[in-house]
Amino acid sequence: MYDEHGSLIIPRNFGRFHFGRQELIQIMISVAVLTAAFTIVMIGSVPWYLAFGVAATVSLTGFLLHELGHKFVAQRYGAWAEYRMYPTGLFMALLFSFLGFLFAAPGAVYIQGRISKKQNGLISLAGPATNIVFGTTFVVLWLLFPSYGMWSAAFNWIGVLSLFLAGFNLIPLGPLDGKKVLAWSPTAWALALIATAVPLAIGWGLI
Repeated sequence: MYDEHGSLIIPRNFGRFHFGRQELIQIMISVAVLTAAFTIVMIGSVPWYLAFGVAATVSLTGFLLHELGHKFVAQRYGAWAEYRMYPTGLFMALLFSFLGFLFAAPGAVYIQGRISKKQNGLISLAGPATNIVFGTTFVVLWLLFPSYGMWSAAFNWIGVLSLFLAGFNLIPLGPLDGKKVLAWSPTAWALALIATAVPLAIGWGLI
């Protein structure tokens, strides 16, 4: 945007990380529902407090930080970016959890603005990258503390679930992040996939 003298006008909030009030409410609802759904799925096999701890950690690191990764990078590029929940997706997550498994589409960060193909690729990569970092960290903790019983198992669950979410989102189809990352840089997409697959295979005991 330019003024009447031809000087570039930079909006006051350009590049800043900020939230809208409605966005914060929808984030809290989504985290709460996902935590409840994960807890319900796990409650039969582990003590409730451990199930809740794992569920809350996965919801925060696997879901919330994934979405905030998209939001932060998009806003750094000057784009409008806000999270919006999918009420139907959250309802289905709770419904499926009572059936013993979880399939969740809680919501997404909507982005608008003039961004380049590279910027769009980096924005898309930011989400899975957070899952890779946290997932790998928890798999490493699981390897370092193998004799801590249920806590060791919790490290493994958190790590594997976070890495699984990264791998799922890197599938280059439809609205998933992988399609936009691959369109920008096949090399970056392949490296992200490898960075996901190796610790995931370790966490699953395949390596």
